Amino acid sequence: MTTPTPPDLIGSAEVCERLGIDRSTLSRWVAAGKITPALKLPGRRGAFLFDPDITDPRQREEEPK
Repeated sequence: MTTPTPPDLIGSAEVCERLGIDRSTLSRWVAAGKITPALKLPGRRGAFLFDPDITDPRQREEEPK
């Protein structure tokens, strides 16, 4: 599997929309290690970017709880 390049990645808002969750839930899942961002943009508040496959339940090993 190849590492996605930034144009292939999606932002937090799109991940939340696809999963039907709130941004605070996504933040908790990232902090807990349930979802791993593909990339964090520079800066203290740098945005997380995610592989689009993370929103496909067939691609994940375990459904976040």
